[in-house]
Amino acid sequence: MRTSYFPKNGVWLKGNTHGHSTVSDGRFTPEELVRGYRERGYSFLALTDHNVLAAHDDLSDEKFILLTGLEHDIEYSAGKCTHVTGLSAAEKTATNYLCRRYSSREKSDQQLIHMMCGDGQFVSLAHPVWSRMSWEEILSLEGYQGFEVYNNGTEHLCHGGNAEVLWDMLLRAGKKVFAMAVDDQHVAEDLYGGWIWLKAAERSKQAILDALWAGSFYASNGPDIVDFALDAETGEVYVTCSPCREIHFVTYEPRGKSIFAKEGETITEASFHLRGTESYIRVVCVDQEGHSAWSNPIFFDERAEK
Repeated sequence: MRTSYFPKNGVWLKGNTHGHSTVSDGRFTPEELVRGYRERGYSFLALTDHNVLAAHDDLSDEKFILLTGLEHDIEYSAGKCTHVTGLSAAEKTATNYLCRRYSSREKSDQQLIHMMCGDGQFVSLAHPVWSRMSWEEILSLEGYQGFEVYNNGTEHLCHGGNAEVLWDMLLRAGKKVFAMAVDDQHVAEDLYGGWIWLKAAERSKQAILDALWAGSFYASNGPDIVDFALDAETGEVYVTCSPCREIHFVTYEPRGKSIFAKEGETITEASFHLRGTESYIRVVCVDQEGHSAWSNPIFFDERAEK
């Protein structure tokens, strides 16, 4: 019997979880961003302005929801830094710590993450390629929940937005972190290029946060993943998606499998038979334009919980 990775009941909502307004260093006001994302069919938006937690609940309504968030950054040099985003619990309008920029002399990367997690935030490591983080630095960090597999702003800025390989290396090392695709918008060129689709119990701020914590979402800069399911009895994993040119089942260990459409055609579904030794499996769907959708992994030591 197939069991979907996504909840049976609920509503699919599209959103961006990392972006900036004129509250910090963005070009657009919160009102302008809300209007633009609403017109593009988004259901929620997080404004994660730098080192300030600014709630914009007055811009939310029953159809479009503003999440409260922020981005903390530690700078080590002109070309090296660590940036971390946090999304706060539904009722929070302030952090339980002094919310400001911290220097590397005051806080380490890990201390910053612990501080944000202690505040109840859903914490994501932002654009590690653009930040010029070393693999050893990334691997050493603990406690965060999300990892930016794709960051549209830094990809446009300097081809520094795709971190899928680093994410997969973290998964292989046993780090159970979720894939995020974001805009990180500062200017017009950053808009509408990376997002997540999540399945929430209802259209509310708390339900969106609950879905994030549960990993009930996928990341994309193009295709749609309709379903990602496992038949635990047969060991077969299934995916259905919008028309794509290729579908990749990524596992560890051993390796997974890639399926390609015939020339001039597309594919919308594929399956993969597990060998029984995998610690996780995830799927990547790639459309005709080369854009990708990344599922979160199914971790087999948590199979009974999904």
